[in-house]
Amino acid sequence: MALNPTRITWLRHCQRIMPFVFFAGLVLTTFLLLIPSYNIPKAFDFYDKAQHVLVFVALTLAGLLAFPNVPKHSKAVVLGLICYGGLMEVLQSVLTATRHGDWLDWLTDGVGILAGVGIYLASRKFVKFTMNKIAA
Repeated sequence: MALNPTRITWLRHCQRIMPFVFFAGLVLTTFLLLIPSYNIPKAFDFYDKAQHVLVFVALTLAGLLAFPNVPKHSKAVVLGLICYGGLMEVLQSVLTATRHGDWLDWLTDGVGILAGVGIYLASRKFVKFTMNKIAA
């Protein structure tokens, strides 16, 4: 069973827009991390560490999907997100009066990044295995 040309076109389209999704995610995350904490919508008002992990899993997946098949870019995404997490913690303590930087938040950002990398690698393996089964 071969892949349908429409699916291939759709996959290429998704791959083309992923860099924009990644950078939009960075902008949104920066905004949400730097607004005063009393302005945060109630939908986002759950356990702080879980929020950090989930946000950085999503950013990592978006970043790795935005720049696939280039190991140098993948490393840059991971290292860049680690630095970004640290920078956001510093900026929270310097620029806002209702938030404070926390090294544990930065650590949980790293956990989210590692989880994102793990999910990305596992899904790539699964897709490769599935494609080999379809081709056989």
